[in-house]
Amino acid sequence: MNNNTNSRSAEGDASMRLSTREVRRALAIKAAIVDSNKERREQGEDELIELTDFEYAQYALLTKGNVEDALERIEKMQAFREEYRIQDTVEEGMEIMQALTIQQPWFVVSVDYNPTHGHFVFVYDYSKLKPAAVDYPEDWRIFLGGMYYIYQLGLSNLLACREGLVHIAECQGMGYSNFSMDFLNRCWHHLLAHYPYTTKECSWLHTPLVANIQYAFYKSVMGHKADIIRVGCNFGGYDGQIDEMFKLPSEDIAEFRLMGRYLAYLNLRYQNQSVFRLPSQDPPTQAPATVPPPDPRANVENDNNQEDHAE
Repeated sequence: MNNNTNSRSAEGDASMRLSTREVRRALAIKAAIVDSNKERREQGEDELIELTDFEYAQYALLTKGNVEDALERIEKMQAFREEYRIQDTVEEGMEIMQALTIQQPWFVVSVDYNPTHGHFVFVYDYSKLKPAAVDYPEDWRIFLGGMYYIYQLGLSNLLACREGLVHIAECQGMGYSNFSMDFLNRCWHHLLAHYPYTTKECSWLHTPLVANIQYAFYKSVMGHKADIIRVGCNFGGYDGQIDEMFKLPSEDIAEFRLMGRYLAYLNLRYQNQSVFRLPSQDPPTQAPATVPPPDPRANVENDNNQEDHAE
């Protein structure tokens, strides 16, 4: 039986529940960190930083009981945070994501939550990606740090971690200035290969030749997992560029609302991360009553209403 259980901090919130099996997997990863650090101390090696219970659950939802995979990812992500000086705070996240919008204007077009299905939807415009703008160490901190925080806010509750992310990329207008093998390699090996997330759907719209070359790169590093990328499709019969749909009524207002979503979802992520607790032992088998998950967009909508009144 795979009943649901909930921590005392997430009681009544269906978006923060884990099954009995998922709790046990998270506890196994948490215990493995303690054991690993004991061995590291004995051998004089650097220890792994202990994570929050939310993060152990996030790794458990991805690795599905593969503790060795989870430990390897945790070690790689610790190295990532050290190299790019990531402090995991809302304030730093907003600062870096704002810098990313300046470095790569409209590369990230939209981030939003689908409360019906419990997943986040990311919309990109690959024709706006400028690898040449990412050269010096601080440039890389802005780009990879910004993408790290965007993934953090897109996995702001455990339901979203379980469901996975939906990616939609507009590729029309993409040229060779938007593509770099060295750039993709660093993004993959420094962040994307190790960050604990799954992809639910991935659609690339209006793909030119250079996008197909980029897909070949992902196929080479992801293997069969790259099959989830649907290349050359359209968006529900809409023939225009999808990014245009998200820049209404103006680019300035659309960017303001995007930053509002960043703030609301990132706050939610770190709030959930700070209060979520795994049980200290194996959970009971009796499942609590379920309730609809909350919609984090409520905060964003309130911000937008204030903006509308201000206008």
